[in-house]
Amino acid sequence: MHSNYSLFYTFDGDRPARFREARVFGTTVWRASGAAMTWGEETRNDYAREAEAHAVYLAHGRAALADGYVLARESVIDPAVFDFALLQTLVADAARLAVEAARRAHPDQHIDAFALVSDDSAMTIGPMANSREALAASEYGEEMLWNPAEWAFEDGGEYFDSAYRLLLQAHRDLPFDVDFATLRSGVFDACIAALAQLDAEGVFGRGARRDESVLLFEVSDSEAVEGAMARLNPPAVVARFEAWMASWVD
Repeated sequence: MHSNYSLFYTFDGDRPARFREARVFGTTVWRASGAAMTWGEETRNDYAREAEAHAVYLAHGRAALADGYVLARESVIDPAVFDFALLQTLVADAARLAVEAARRAHPDQHIDAFALVSDDSAMTIGPMANSREALAASEYGEEMLWNPAEWAFEDGGEYFDSAYRLLLQAHRDLPFDVDFATLRSGVFDACIAALAQLDAEGVFGRGARRDESVLLFEVSDSEAVEGAMARLNPPAVVARFEAWMASWVD
C-alpha cells in the first residue's frame, strides 16, 4: 500500500529546529513532531473512509504552513522500495553544510578530517570533524586520527535531520517491506557515495592539500565497511592508514 508523505520544518538560521511530518496510508493518518534529530512524539488515527483520511492529511499540511513551518519534502512512498538516491542527495547536502559549519565555528583550526558515522541498525547519520591542532594536542597520537569517536568537533548535526526522517520509516511501526540487509548495505553505500561526491567537488581540497586530509565513514561498534577507506581517500592517505595498522602488528 503506497503512502503520501510530507515533511515540514522551522529553522534556526539555516538549521532545522523543529519538524512536523505526516503520512497517510489507507484509512490511517500518522503524524510526528518534535525537535530536529529527535524521534519526536507521534500519533496515529484511523478513519472510516480513505477520502476522509486523505482530507485530514492535507489539513495537517495546511496547519503546519499556517504555524510557520516550511514544506521540505513531499512524496509518494512505496513500502517495498527505499529511495537510496534521495538519501545520497540528502546526506551530501547535509555533509557539505556540516563541513562549512565546522570551519565557521573553529576559524583558528585547520579542519583536515571529516567523517560520517552511522550505527549497526542504519538508523542514524552524524558528522564528526577534527583538526591538525586537535590531533597534535591529543594524548592518543595517530590513533586518534582513525577513530572519529575521539574527534573534537561535531558541528552541523541538525542538517542531517531530513536524512534521519527518511531512515526512521524503517524503524517506526509504519508500512515498510525492504529487508534489513538490503537497507543496511544501501544506506552505508549512499553515505560513502555522498562523501565521494563532495570529495570530487573539491570540498576537502585538491592535490597536496587533499593528501593531508582524511575522509572516513564509520559504523559505530561494528566492523569497517570494506573498501570505504580506499574509495574515499587518495593513495597517500590510504598508505598512512596502512602504516598505522602495520605498527599495531609489529
